Amino acid sequence: MSVSNNLSLRIAAMLLIGFILIQTVATVLLILPNRVYEEPASNLPPPEQVKAMAATLEALPPDLQAGAIATFDDSTFQAKVVTTLPSVRSEKEGRLSSQREAYLAAFADRPVLLWREGAIIHHPLENQPGPQNFIDPTKLAVGLRDGRWLLIDSRPSAAVQAYMRKRAYLGIALGTVMLFALGLAVRQTTRPISQLSRRIRDFSDKLDAPDLPLQGAQELRDVSAAFNDMKARIRGLVNERTRLLAAVAHDMRTYLTRLRLRAEFIDDPEHRQRAIRDLAEMHDLLEDTLLFARQDALPDPELRRIDLSAELMAMEEICRETGDAIVIDPLPSPLPVKAEPLALRRIFANLIDNGLRYGSHVHFRADRHGNTVTLTVEDDGPGVPEPALARLGEPFERLDPSRDRATGGAGLGLAIVRALAERNGIAVHFENAPASGLRVILTFTGQDGGEGL
Repeated sequence: MSVSNNLSLRIAAMLLIGFILIQTVATVLLILPNRVYEEPASNLPPPEQVKAMAATLEALPPDLQAGAIATFDDSTFQAKVVTTLPSVRSEKEGRLSSQREAYLAAFADRPVLLWREGAIIHHPLENQPGPQNFIDPTKLAVGLRDGRWLLIDSRPSAAVQAYMRKRAYLGIALGTVMLFALGLAVRQTTRPISQLSRRIRDFSDKLDAPDLPLQGAQELRDVSAAFNDMKARIRGLVNERTRLLAAVAHDMRTYLTRLRLRAEFIDDPEHRQRAIRDLAEMHDLLEDTLLFARQDALPDPELRRIDLSAELMAMEEICRETGDAIVIDPLPSPLPVKAEPLALRRIFANLIDNGLRYGSHVHFRADRHGNTVTLTVEDDGPGVPEPALARLGEPFERLDPSRDRATGGAGLGLAIVRALAERNGIAVHFENAPASGLRVILTFTGQDGGEGL
């Protein structure tokens, strides 16, 4: 899941990026030259103060010099007296050279050294003073009369460093707590939106999905309430449509029965058979339409663990009695799947009816791959034009523009197959077979192995 597609991650990323930008701006402002660091430069004391420190040390007796050094050790720099100096790196032209000139002017009678070790951080920053002195400090050495050196380091004193270290740890801890709290707040804010999207997907599959809880911000509660109202209205409309169709079907069955009885009194045998056939097609169309319309209003089916191999063998026996030409490849037995038995038999019957309407044989093949069972049904008909494959399974969608059931019916056979399969959690895919004919692939996912039923 990418950041751009998830609201929680987007808000969290915005907060984190904002925090990083604030810290970056603060760091840049501290690094850039400003009046705070120009006098004294690089956290070092000004030349007059260093001159007074050197004169004081020379005037004090040896037993008092240690106390004076402790007094000189200011919060912004460190001072000590050493007998020897480390190897000094040659200076680079820039700010340190101008600083050295100021110290040389103040100490015309003393040796003065000013240098920086040259850490990587100072290559892009040249010799600008600033917080980088913690990593690569500027050092000033002034010679004393007794041969020793007064060494001043631009790093803050140990007490200040300890204080700043504690503040840094405290800032990291508080920042972590704040980010964690913000993460919880973002999660609580976006959770109702995630629930809304899940419930919408559930509602697209079943009309009796529970209502959304009214929680979260006021705007989210308003959206949830509006969705619940819309869901109730849609469910009412679908139920009303089903009741209307059921009432029409009930009355139509009565009239069809009367017409069927009256058709027997037609003297012409040919016209009598045509009338009887038309009435039978009207009855089948009415039953198919009512069955398809009821799918959305029916409660969730009670799926049972059944043996797909046994169901196919039973169907083959029935087709042998009725003369329908079907071929079933050898099947692994048992082949357990979860489905509603009556719905599965209606799916098989519609697929056989559709295949024999356009071809002469229907071929069944079943395979298992892990927890997935795939049933492939092929006929030897002419197949379907590629642009029309996407429309298969839609209600009243058929290639033959007529409505003669002998050449394709009303276009509800495959629509009922898809509707029943989706209610049973079976994926349906339509494609053309490599040679000719239509191939229908039914995929049963989440099966639990081949143990006994």
